[in-house]
Amino acid sequence: MKNIKFFHLGQFFGKRALIATLLGAGLAVVTEYVLPKFGIFAYSAIQYWITPATITFTLAVIIIFSAIAKNLVASILIGTAAILSFYSPYTAGIYDYGFWSIVIIYLVTAFFSGLFAAIEMSGRTALLVVGIVYGIQGFIGAGTSMFLGLTNMHLPFHDNYLGIAYGKTMGSFPLYDVIVGGFSFIFMLVFIILSRRRDSIDVDNKKREIIGQIIIFLAIFGAILFIVLSNVMFDQTSAELIFGDKNTRFMNLLFAKNLTGGFMAIKLLNVFYILPIVGFAIGIGMLFIIHGRAKGTTGHFRMNFEGPLLLLNVVPFLIILFYSYPVQRFFAGDAPVTHFYLEMPAWFTVFTEYTSLLLINLLVAYIIFKIITLTKYLIQKR
Repeated sequence: MKNIKFFHLGQFFGKRALIATLLGAGLAVVTEYVLPKFGIFAYSAIQYWITPATITFTLAVIIIFSAIAKNLVASILIGTAAILSFYSPYTAGIYDYGFWSIVIIYLVTAFFSGLFAAIEMSGRTALLVVGIVYGIQGFIGAGTSMFLGLTNMHLPFHDNYLGIAYGKTMGSFPLYDVIVGGFSFIFMLVFIILSRRRDSIDVDNKKREIIGQIIIFLAIFGAILFIVLSNVMFDQTSAELIFGDKNTRFMNLLFAKNLTGGFMAIKLLNVFYILPIVGFAIGIGMLFIIHGRAKGTTGHFRMNFEGPLLLLNVVPFLIILFYSYPVQRFFAGDAPVTHFYLEMPAWFTVFTEYTSLLLINLLVAYIIFKIITLTKYLIQKR
């Protein structure tokens, strides 16, 4: 990797970073406070097909403007603006029910969106990064699913007549989780092997770019369509029966922004597999893009707008890890555990709600990125 300007704090005062920060922070206030406060995008018709109950586009704002600014200070300021603008339907108890999850979501997203967009690397390094990052996220999905499957944490959903998909076992062997984990390893290994090769091409790069972009778009849009067609909805009463009142309040705090909003479960495919599968498809698309922009694997380039696509299921994993009982037990020390923590069945819902919200925001960000790219291309053609 070459010199990473992302960490050069003085770059923040450049025109691009400064304007992107001001616009990004301002729009974050609108999407995170103004729109939810007045119930905009909280349509019951939407909740029939997909949740969260109130769709917010703060993640798209953070992704877009952090990627444009490509600066650490800008990412922190945009993420902080979103955190401080956070709107909750509850009048009290925001810190008791997981406010730090908001900090994790917005700061981690802002940081890595800016970082991955700013890094200049060779095609070989890019293939290595893509393979390792998406491979690890496959392990996260398979590992989390395996842990919940072996402890039968899907049963509270089934006991309440919600046919949620989970990592089924063959006897006591977590077959599907091992398959996903094995594919993650193969995916990582293939990209590591490809990163060791030195290729140089002189053919038209645009064809590879177009193929890669089509694959990425279909991966994101296809996942959203699958969620819409394969979910089952459940209300507040069912949520409280499955994972308790405190966890239900947490879900409303984090996702619904609506005291009467419902939730959903995926019934045809384990939710912990969705983002890894999307990541594998995006990785294949990025393979074409990398070969086009880096003229094989020997040239250098920046991922730019494709960089934020590397961050998929890391954020929900950090949330369930931070709010797991052992971690909260550690924070409590010798005192009784009075801190809020997530019941393990709630992990399904955290991943489900975050997955649908992230994919919707990625689709919006992706479309805007393409509009920006096309506009720049048309201006340069003049």
